[in-house]
Amino acid sequence: MRGTLTGQRYVDEILRPHVGPFLNGLPGAIFQQDNARMHTARFTQDFLRHFQTLPWPARSPDLSPVEHVWDQLKRQMP
Repeated sequence: MRGTLTGQRYVDEILRPHVGPFLNGLPGAIFQQDNARMHTARFTQDFLRHFQTLPWPARSPDLSPVEHVWDQLKRQMP
């Protein structure tokens, strides 16, 4: 994406057209994101109140499954 990703752009260009319909098709799905500014923006939070989300404690990267993948890749790289 070009430019700054604001909370409004995040909702308008990612959540509303892609994530929302995907989550609506998965009853009981829980959405997770980190504490990036666009994720914690009031505009974003207002949109996400219609979905179940997993809270992300501050400074807790171990909740992210991708962090474990990156860790394993780093260990295997010379």
